[in-house]
Order: sequence, then C-alpha cells, then structure tokens
Amino acid sequence: MPQSVIASRFFAAENINLTFTRCSANLDLISMYRSIILTFFVFISLNSFGQNDSLAFQFAETNRYLESKDNIVQVKKNKIALLTDSLQHSNFEDRKNEEYKLLVKLTKEYKYFVYDSAFHYGNLALKTAYHLKDASKIAEAKSNISLILLLRGLYKETIDSIQTIDPMVLDQQKRIDFYSVAYRAYYDLSNSRWGYYAPKYREIGNSYVKKIVEEGDPDSFDYILALALKSQNNSASYDVQKYCTSLLNKKDLTPHQIAIANCILGISYLKLQDKEKAKYHLCKAVVGDIQSTTKETLAARVLAELLFHDGDLEKANKFISEAKKDAEFYGSNARQLEISYIQPDIEAAVLKEVEKEKDLVFTVSIIISIFTLLLITFAIIIYRQVSELKRARKEILESNTNLRKLNETLREVSKIKEEYVGYYFNFSSQFIEKLEGMKKAISRQLMTKQYDAIEQELKNYNSKKERENLFEDFDRIFLKLFPDFVNRFNLLFEEKDSLILKDSQCLNTDLRIFALIRLGINDNEKIASILNFSVNTIYTYKTKIRNRSLISNEVFDEKIMEIKSV
Repeated sequence: MPQSVIASRFFAAENINLTFTRCSANLDLISMYRSIILTFFVFISLNSFGQNDSLAFQFAETNRYLESKDNIVQVKKNKIALLTDSLQHSNFEDRKNEEYKLLVKLTKEYKYFVYDSAFHYGNLALKTAYHLKDASKIAEAKSNISLILLLRGLYKETIDSIQTIDPMVLDQQKRIDFYSVAYRAYYDLSNSRWGYYAPKYREIGNSYVKKIVEEGDPDSFDYILALALKSQNNSASYDVQKYCTSLLNKKDLTPHQIAIANCILGISYLKLQDKEKAKYHLCKAVVGDIQSTTKETLAARVLAELLFHDGDLEKANKFISEAKKDAEFYGSNARQLEISYIQPDIEAAVLKEVEKEKDLVFTVSIIISIFTLLLITFAIIIYRQVSELKRARKEILESNTNLRKLNETLREVSKIKEEYVGYYFNFSSQFIEKLEGMKKAISRQLMTKQYDAIEQELKNYNSKKERENLFEDFDRIFLKLFPDFVNRFNLLFEEKDSLILKDSQCLNTDLRIFALIRLGINDNEKIASILNFSVNTIYTYKTKIRNRSLISNEVFDEKIMEIKSV
C-alpha cells in the first residue's frame, strides 16, 4: 500500500472523538487503531520530507491516491459504523442531548460523502432538537440541512431553509458556519441562473460575507475563505490568489480545507490562463478530496475539462470518470449536470483519437504485412532446413537415450541372471544330491525290507522347510541386487502403513510378491505357483497393498519397476 494512503487514513481517523460508555472493548479498539495509524503517519512524514513537488509528481501522487481510493473510503465507512453503533447502543444519562450530538456528528460525516444519509441524519438531529426545545440546536440542525440541500443542488429548498433560521440564537462559530452556508448558496445561485438575476444573488452573498468579516476571527479559515470566494465571485482573481495562498500557508488545515483552498486557487489561475499552476493546484485539490473522502467535489471535473482543452485526453477521461463516479455516489444533481455538459465531448474526442490510431495501425499493418510476407518466405526456407537438422538431432538423441536405457536394462538383466542362474545351479545340485541320498537309502531299506525305516525316511523330508529355505535364498539374492527395495517401497505409503521387517535379510509375503513383479514375473498364476498360494490369494494381496498406497493403482507397478538395482 502506498505510504500516502496510510497518511490519508490518519487524517480520516484523527477526527474520531467518540464518547463511548457502552463497552470498553470498542474504546480499546479505537485507541489501538488510532495509535497504529499515527505511528505510520509520523514515519511517512519523515520519509516524504523534501520530495519533488513538480506538476509531474503531483499527477503521479494523484494517481497513487486514486488507486487507493477504495481503501480510504472503507476507513470512512468503518468510522461511520462505529458512530452508528454508538448511537444504537448508547446509554447516556442525558440521552437526548448526547443523541443529538451523535446525530450531528453522523450528519457531518455524511455531509460531503452521501447525500441521502446526510439528509436522513440531519432530519433526525432536527427532530431531536425540536424534542429538546433548544432554539440553538434547532438553528444548527437547520443550517446543516441547508448545506446538504445546497450540495445536492436544490437551490430553492436551500434558500427556503436558510430563511427559517435565526442566526442570533447560535454561538459565534456556528453563526459563522451558517453565514458560510448562506453566502455559498447565493453565490452558487448567481452562477447557475440567467445573468439578469445574478447580480442580485451575488449581492446577497456579499452581505453574508460582510457579516463574517464583522464577527469572525481575521486569522480563521472561514474568514479568509469567505474573502477568497467573494473575490472569486466578483472577478478579483489576484485577490483570490492572495487569500488562498494565505490559507495554504497555515499549518493546521484538514485535508478537506486544503482541497477547498487548492480548488479555488486552481480555478483562479485557470481564469488568468496560467494552466500549469491551475493543474498543479487542482491535482492537490483532488488528493485532498480523496483524503477527506469528499464525494461532492468540483476539482476532478474542472481538472478534466482543463486537460481536455489541452489535448490530454487520456487523463481528461480518467478524471471525468472519477468525477462522475463521485457525483453518482454522493447523489449530487448539480454536479452530475455539470459533468454531463463536458463528458460527451471528452468521450467523443477519445473515440476520435482511437479511430485515428486505428487508421494509423491499419496503414502500418499493411506495410508490416508486406515485409512479413517476405520474411515468412525466407523463414519457411530456413525453417525447413532447421527442421531437418532438428529432426536428425532428435532422432540421434532418442537413439542415444534408448541405447542408454537398453544398456541399463541389459546390465540389470545380466546381473539378475548371473545371481539367479548361479543360485539355480547350486540349488539344483544340492537338491539332486539329496534325492540321490534318499534314493540310495530307500533302495537299501527295500532290499532289507525295512519298510518302517522307509516311511521314517520319507517323513524326514520336510517340503515346507525346503520351501522356506528357497524363499530365504531368494530374499537374500534379491536384496543383494536391490538393497534399497524396501525403503523405496515404503515411500509409496503413509508412515503408518510402512512395512517393517523383523529380519532385514528376509522379505514378507507382501514384499515378495512385488519383488517377483520387479523381476518381470507379472502373471498371477506364476506368482501363485512360486509362493504356493492360490491365484485369488495373490490377487487379494496385490489389491490390498495397492489400495493402501499414496498413488493410484494404475501407476503403482510402474513405480515398482522404477526401483533400480545396484
């Protein structure tokens, strides 16, 4: 996340001054949230000190904020959710007064964010003020609603609301706030109506500015802003620059106040045809609007129009789209109407530019196509030659690979034959000697008619023991050829299903079956004959073992065959 986004979150969160008595858990959460953001903000401030402040940098900074806009809005929504939660679960002794304060806070949070919600909470605050029968609170609530109506573009309703307010029941700062709403309403009305009535509305606006001059603090933001807007609406652009520069030199401005001052200053430079400075300050205004989550905004639309007339269509289209999204999000009829005048021209110019690019691309594509055909012709010739070489090389490589595999297989087969053929002759020789010894003994006993001795001689021959000896010799020779067979076999199973042998030189039935398979004996009947089992028993053993493995039954035997001999 860009560092500037974290700074904006700090600004968004720093205004949370809630009086929660509902539960300490929420208070701890807010405290932790603000502390983390404040820490990041200090770090960012140190890192950003001395950064480039050119117009190009401002556009890049604005783009970074636009990319993080949704995250900043989410912080705003979280803050509003905490206020709403506090309102729903509050349990104050003086409930109506505290409820009024929370409703006013919610109204102000939504004021430049979402019209419907701002109007909803503004009316709830007004009803609560009437319930309290407090003239000051009633006037304050009406003043807030008047500003909300004005932001929506409902001029008649705004004037009607202003005319019902008695400013003298308000304290000084709230009275200044009311005058600010009033002069802005009349100035906006003078700029949106037929010129015949404009001077009348402008004069009424000037009268409210005069009240601020008479009652306000000359060093306050509202005081200087009133003079700046008066100068702007009375065509005194140089005075506007003086007042706005004075505002921007202040150290304690909120992002919203910075946005307002930069927007007014940017418009004044635009009137003086200083477009670079106009773009610079309008970019700063857009950033301030994003930081303060202001959706009822002017800067993005003015900047888009300026960029459009300067021929920077891509940026113009981007900013007019942002302005439209903000206006629709807020629900501002006036802003949507203003945008509707310029957006079609921007989109038409963008479309025209796209058509030009298409024509250029078409021309270039024809030229490229001609060269491509020539290249393809040569490429085909070269490709055929290269293909022949590749095919020959591939065949050689495949032959070499097959030869290596064949050599490996022959070496293994030769080793197996050497061991088992030697074992076979040795075993056969021993077996023949046993048979000859038994034959001689039985012949002698037949000649002497010692039939009981013959029977005893036959009983002394233990075929089971002979078969066990056969298996032991088989296991010994197999493990000599495949010393890693048991370990590799166990890798195909989970640890709990691994086979553990009592004697490292003897295989059990499970392993012996797959040892035979590894030697190339795959027929169940042959395996059954060698191990003295039925075919069904061999099949059952193999199925049980395969089902316990980590791999599919289809590739189990392939994995067994991959186990190499020494």
